[in-house]
Amino acid sequence: MLFTAGVALMAGASGAAQSFYPVKDGTLADGGVYGAFDGLADDADWFFNQSSYEGSISRSTGSPGMGLEHRVIWEYNLATLSLTPPVAATLHFTLRGATIFPSPDAVVHVYAYPADLQESLGDFSATPATLQGTVTVTPFQAPTSFAVNVSSAVGAALTSGARKVAFRFQIDPGTTHNANQAYIDALDSDATTKPRLVVEQAEIQPGDIDGDGDVDADDFVGFPPCMSGPNQPATGECGIYDFDQDSDVDLTDYQTFQGYL
Repeated sequence: MLFTAGVALMAGASGAAQSFYPVKDGTLADGGVYGAFDGLADDADWFFNQSSYEGSISRSTGSPGMGLEHRVIWEYNLATLSLTPPVAATLHFTLRGATIFPSPDAVVHVYAYPADLQESLGDFSATPATLQGTVTVTPFQAPTSFAVNVSSAVGAALTSGARKVAFRFQIDPGTTHNANQAYIDALDSDATTKPRLVVEQAEIQPGDIDGDGDVDADDFVGFPPCMSGPNQPATGECGIYDFDQDSDVDLTDYQTFQGYL
């Protein structure tokens, strides 16, 4: 069972799970020896495309004029995905702790942003970015497997027809510590060492009118004009709001929808 915004998504039996590895990836650096620490990437894919790789996800603000941040990005092409919304999607990856002690725990944020299937400086701060989840890595923590529910991002990409999705790993931008660091180890020549995106069919959640895996204001937008009132037949596509199946859309259905919301 996966959870997103308090809504459970049950993986359905129809359609086998499909796995994807990133087609584009990179570490983008801001500040330090690369240039000014100004919120703009100064170098692209500095660590990638090597025979070996030790990827740092970091944020350091302790030294005036020497601030440094590394953000790691991953982009996935979903063109071959045979499933249709709603889907349940999970991003699987392994992180380990920095070999620094004493040091605060590193809180890593996983953001989704619009994918262009290119490695570019713009991936460092591309918006609109939406937070998908957070994981915490302690100093010296052994390689640990994590899974973040990214159903909303993948569902939105499929619903819009984009069929591509991107994720950015970065230290919590609101951290109060002057130095945070975690590592993700990967070989650029071995896709299986990179974060794996697993997508499977999800059962339709009651009230999920747009089929994006959650029940929110987007699902409610069509409800008011469909309210026919008691004993007044629902017409056209308004039948999707007839939750009690009595052929009308009234306050009873509204109450049911509130429960789903």
